[in-house]
Amino acid sequence: MADISVVIVNYNVKDLAENCISSVYKANNEKYDIEIFFVDNNSIDGSVEYISEKFPGINVISNGRNIGFSKANNIALRKAKGKYI
Repeated sequence: MADISVVIVNYNVKDLAENCISSVYKANNEKYDIEIFFVDNNSIDGSVEYISEKFPGINVISNGRNIGFSKANNIALRKAKGKYI
């Protein structure tokens, strides 16, 4: 079980998502067992491929359509195993 689960919902903002993920890793400094879920709402900017390649250790969920922020979070929350989310 992870200590912390982090959920990041994305729609066409791969640069901001990259900064966010990098910040999580930097802030953690390997203190806790962290799992990151990157949920993409059918972006057309190559977000899924870019983030998957840049951060191979995170959980990438690619939705076939933009299902909205809340539903995207709920998809990841069902899979999260962290003590804190």
